[in-house]
Amino acid sequence: MPDLKILVVDDEEEIRISLQEILDEEGYDVAVAANAAEAREQAAMGSDCALVDIRIGEDNGIELLRHFRENRPHMPVIMISGHGTISLTSEAFKLGAHDFLEKPLRLIQIRASVRNALEAARLKHEVSEHAKAKYPMPIYKSEIMVSLYQQVDRLAKIPKSVVITGPTGSGKELVAQALHFEGARSDGPFVATNTASMPLSLAEDELFGHEKGAFTGAHAKRIGCLEQADGGTLFLDEIADMDLQVQAKLLRVLETGQLTRLGGNKPININVRIVAATHKNLDALVKEGAFRHDLWYRLCAFILHVPPLAERTQDIPLLAQAFLASVCKEMQIIHRFSDDALVYLASKKYPGNIRELKHVVTRAAVFANDEEIGRSIVESVAGGLPSNAENARLSGTPASNYGALDFKSAREQFEKEYFNSVLEKNSGNITATAASIGMAQSNLSRKLKELHLR
Repeated sequence: MPDLKILVVDDEEEIRISLQEILDEEGYDVAVAANAAEAREQAAMGSDCALVDIRIGEDNGIELLRHFRENRPHMPVIMISGHGTISLTSEAFKLGAHDFLEKPLRLIQIRASVRNALEAARLKHEVSEHAKAKYPMPIYKSEIMVSLYQQVDRLAKIPKSVVITGPTGSGKELVAQALHFEGARSDGPFVATNTASMPLSLAEDELFGHEKGAFTGAHAKRIGCLEQADGGTLFLDEIADMDLQVQAKLLRVLETGQLTRLGGNKPININVRIVAATHKNLDALVKEGAFRHDLWYRLCAFILHVPPLAERTQDIPLLAQAFLASVCKEMQIIHRFSDDALVYLASKKYPGNIRELKHVVTRAAVFANDEEIGRSIVESVAGGLPSNAENARLSGTPASNYGALDFKSAREQFEKEYFNSVLEKNSGNITATAASIGMAQSNLSRKLKELHLR
């Protein structure tokens, strides 16, 4: 049995002793508290699960539950009561209690509830650790980004909703990840979704999930994004384009802390922090009636703005070198930018912001022949793939006479030359080639088959 710490909070000494003995026998490290102040102090020193009486002398167990959910959202809390009511039970679950046990407590019930709570917490922690491993640390040195991430550091510790604005490709999701992984909910899941382009039915299914048999093709239960993010953060990208009916249902979930899966009739309690993002002016959309004003006011407790890359050119050389290191690792090659290449990259305009810069760096790595990537290579790929003549110069192969071919034949000829080039660059490795050009491996394999390439 691992060293798991259980906190027992009850004003009755006999019950504290009894629960301590039961949990001791299970191999847990047990701490006890007779009031809310002691409980907060014990929890601050670290606890994996808490059993809290609904009434702790003059203290309110529901308020203690609220405190735990705000300050230790990853810690499951089991409420116990000798005089439970439907309203108290409902409120406890709404706040995110894992379970509600009534006195007199039964031995088998206590053991099962604690085991289930710890197992649920363990699974959420594993998901969180997996997400953390993939969380890229923000890269910046410009004053405007230093100021932004100072705000992020403050808001990360406050479990309130945040709206992130900024142009497409500016890195809004990275800011959302920082709000999650640098805050109190970092042990909980971070779930990202974009329902903007989905039909109503798919958007509802994405957010709320469905029960088995809810509709044709629903052969199994599906957990929606809101439920997946319980105890953590749900990032809603491009929320301005969300269907108005979905907005109404999302608002209801945020107000009640409960959702119902499609085809279900049982409310499910969740505790989720919403971080939403948009490149549009939500204030204007609210005035036009294109976005619900009540949902907007619910979400906009805090607003962060991510500036375009044009307002933080100091960051471009740092970002370019980081992207190049990542591409080289994927392709198992060695490249570095020359000083004049970095100067050129910093001077270039990027309408697509960070996303566009990353594409330019990837193309430069693919088409460079030498270890050092000079300015000429970067210039040749800055607007897209190199021209046929430029590609011939870079690769050392003669240019094709595209003008003598019809469009279909010219495109096929270009695709053959392009894929031959990137395959050669990656020593024929399909996985590395697909990663380097941002293409799914299955799609690349199918394309190579169509072009009769090996």
